[in-house]
Amino acid sequence: MMHTFTQHPFVQALRHYLEQVQAEEDEAFTPPVDIFNRPSEWQLHVALPGAKKEDIGISWDSDKKTLNIAGVVYRPGDEEFLQSLSVSERKVGMFDRTVRLPPEGSDEKDEVDGDSISARIEDGVLIIAVPKVEREWTEIKKVDIE
Repeated sequence: MMHTFTQHPFVQALRHYLEQVQAEEDEAFTPPVDIFNRPSEWQLHVALPGAKKEDIGISWDSDKKTLNIAGVVYRPGDEEFLQSLSVSERKVGMFDRTVRLPPEGSDEKDEVDGDSISARIEDGVLIIAVPKVEREWTEIKKVDIE
């Protein structure tokens, strides 16, 4: 009876779907990030060995105060060469990482200057400079009572 159940087209389609989802999860990864709190900026170092700048996207969401880094890292080489891969330890494939600035638990009050964010890649590390906007005053809004 169990054999008949496992051979049913719906069960086979479900198994195939779950295998695809697992394969996609295996291909995606979350790169590690170091965050440095500099006097005038947040500096992020994202480990992306082998990444090319044209395969990376960075966006700032000012409402959520989050920086999103997403893209893809490929293995170099042609199809014949890639088929000879014997051991795979390096992370490749699609990646996505969201970082809140200032980070959770930080007592930092400075805002982010989203228009002046810059990035570069050096030696397999994506370096993102996120300038701070210092406020010398505190904005207080009066609330009218109706």
